[in-house]
Amino acid sequence: MAERNVKYVQEILKVTGLSPDRVQMFHCSAAEGQVFQNKVTKISEMIEKLGSNPIKESSNTKKETEDSKDKKRR
Repeated sequence: MAERNVKYVQEILKVTGLSPDRVQMFHCSAAEGQVFQNKVTKISEMIEKLGSNPIKESSNTKKETEDSKDKKRR
């Protein structure tokens, strides 16, 4: 069930123009410490390669532009 939800969210990301790699899930038992460490390292590296959330960056840029305009009006 959870895998299906992740796939669904990944499809939504594709449609919105974002990388589906931004959502992932994996399972491991408490006895698999090395597996957990390797997965977390791999996902962290992927996140760094993907960079910042482009939607958030776009929103911040828009807000900064609006703030600049407000300051000029004063």
